[in-house]
Amino acid sequence: MLTTLPLSRNSQPSAGGPSRQLYMLLREAPDRAEAMAYLQRRLAEAAALHPAWSGGLAGLEEWHELCARSRAEEFRLYQAGRSEGAGRRHFATLAQARRFLCMQAPALLADGAWLHSVLDHWRQPAYMPLVKLYLDYLGKGVPAANHVAQVQQALAAQSCSNWQELEDSSYVQAAIRMALACAGERYLPELLGYQLAVPDQPAAQPSVLHELAELGIVLPPPVPDGLVLTALRAMLGNVSDRPAFLQRLELGHALGRLGLQTVPATPGDGAAQEEAASSNVTPAVFAAPAGGDSSAAAGARAPARGILRHNFPHDEHAWETITSDLGLLEAQIAACASKAQAMTMLARHMGPAVHHQPLGLMAARVYSQLFALG
Repeated sequence: MLTTLPLSRNSQPSAGGPSRQLYMLLREAPDRAEAMAYLQRRLAEAAALHPAWSGGLAGLEEWHELCARSRAEEFRLYQAGRSEGAGRRHFATLAQARRFLCMQAPALLADGAWLHSVLDHWRQPAYMPLVKLYLDYLGKGVPAANHVAQVQQALAAQSCSNWQELEDSSYVQAAIRMALACAGERYLPELLGYQLAVPDQPAAQPSVLHELAELGIVLPPPVPDGLVLTALRAMLGNVSDRPAFLQRLELGHALGRLGLQTVPATPGDGAAQEEAASSNVTPAVFAAPAGGDSSAAAGARAPARGILRHNFPHDEHAWETITSDLGLLEAQIAACASKAQAMTMLARHMGPAVHHQPLGLMAARVYSQLFALG
């Protein structure tokens, strides 16, 4: 069974921990110097890990294809076992699933963040696949398809507010993601490699997502990563030192293997008590993830929502603020002298801390439309 380390009932929030501290800092405002210093420390750790592939670009492509086939076959066997009556492999109880959600929350709330810096290169063919990937994470401005908005909905529905009390080790991946978002211009090979690691992270496993959906917790599936190799091939044509670029790519992949908060386990004797203790919270009803396996979310569909419909208090001032912000964005777009200027302005509203909010959602919708026009 794959489950998470238990949350400590007695531990205090690790306010001074370097990963948690940086994560919280970068959620408020960018700090490039702090982000780069953190990434350098983590890259030093990543360098000690065994390489995932060898043989340059050809070795990477072969490894990538093998991994995709292996994941597909593993999920096929999993589905076959479940159809023959096998029980859940990862979560014996809803309580275990909620603990998993809490442990993954910091990283999931930074889903796609590492790609934010590519928005400024939307006109360069080599970057276009990466821009498309980032827009997929943002749901192209549609709340029901925005990864962070979906995670926030799951956390609220499952009453998982204690994720902010996790120990510092649980913030490693989250801090890496936010640091790459802040300093991505200096770490292009690393963020490409990081993207290649995402499908193998715990919250991206098809069987894990399937079981969470069975328990009423629907998380967004990983976006297809084949576009990364498309971008990589185009970029290598303009790189003077291909071996060094590919070495940095491998280090970025290793970054995605640091600090993953999962351990193999079997159902404990207290599973029934855990389930009973958690039964006072009603499982959520979610819309199926965009592009996901509809069977995993069968019976868990929610009505379609308006593009700017959110759960705000019944306070007219909240809506007045949103209307004012959106009006300001419209005015800023109208004042731009060129498409390039408009794209730059919109990208500022599409950062990882704000893209799931009303202003960021509208910015992403307009940016997506302008990008599609070429």
